Amino acid sequence: MTAFRPAIQEATLSENGTVDRSKALGEPLGQKTNSIRWLQKKVMEKAGELPKDFESQTDWESFRDGLRAELPGTIGIPEFPPLRDSLVRAHFQVGSSAVCERVDVYVDEDYAIPTFVFLPSEPPATPMPGLVWNPGWPEDKWKPAYQAFGVRMAEQGYAVLVLDHAPFGETSPMKDKADMGMSLLMGMGDVMGISQLGLRAAETMRAGEYLRARADVDENRVAISGLCQGGMDTWLVAALDERFCAAAPLCAATTFEIHMVEMASYFANADSSPFPFGILKVCDIQHLHAAIAPRPLLVRANLGDQWWPMSGFSELERLTRQVYRFYEAEDRVDFRAEVHEHNLTGPFADALESFLLRYV
Repeated sequence: MTAFRPAIQEATLSENGTVDRSKALGEPLGQKTNSIRWLQKKVMEKAGELPKDFESQTDWESFRDGLRAELPGTIGIPEFPPLRDSLVRAHFQVGSSAVCERVDVYVDEDYAIPTFVFLPSEPPATPMPGLVWNPGWPEDKWKPAYQAFGVRMAEQGYAVLVLDHAPFGETSPMKDKADMGMSLLMGMGDVMGISQLGLRAAETMRAGEYLRARADVDENRVAISGLCQGGMDTWLVAALDERFCAAAPLCAATTFEIHMVEMASYFANADSSPFPFGILKVCDIQHLHAAIAPRPLLVRANLGDQWWPMSGFSELERLTRQVYRFYEAEDRVDFRAEVHEHNLTGPFADALESFLLRYV
């Protein structure tokens, strides 16, 4: 008995040396061997070290500038070479007043990002506004709702680019892209220091470069949006790249702290791709939303998405509104939760359309 006594808090033992649960202190026995709980506490400690409030615009911008300088290297966002001409595989009519171009957006001599670009049938007299749309996990440009929204906005004079993010769509030959493809992509990326979310960010930035380089697109009116992991691409890239004039992350509203501390009690994602290494050393998700200020920002959460815990939603909104007030731009922020399917349909599609028509 004396051999294991030091491993148990003295206050938990009765006079005869057995465990007295009525006097137990701290966590239940067994939690001391729980590696997940140990890491949860480390997450809480690291998240607690991040700033929760900012006293002034100058205070905020000092933090934001540091975030932008440090984050790409921390989470492994690769640098692509300069944009060159991209291959247009096909150009075809979609419906009565929209066309689709099948474009491979240039990355380098060994890789191009496969995309669909939806455009109005009649070329506009002046350069048109644009949108980069990011599909979620494990989605791609072939999802009908995304194509339908592309046509919907093209008919109103917008250029809408929908891309395949690695390893989905045409970016890998595996049938099981969400398992084997993701394992290979993340494994090779990790040994190179490139996270999957970091690679997606670089792909999204390159898609924006491509749209802005088109003669028929107004380079100052290109927005960004996406759903679920595509929403992550949206708040991450918009925070880092001010060339996107507006941002609308959909179904991606919580904090990494809440992800790890609350969601782990009832749900675990299929892989670790949404969690880039080391990000809590620099910021949490609310800081990235705030870094979009003062540009227009639409945030929509879906109450049915258990993998985006709603407990983090209020902190996102609180800090973001605080920062937007520094710029007298709080009227450009729109936060709301919906009860809907996890798709770019219904209230999500309607809200995004209204947002684009108003601000882009």
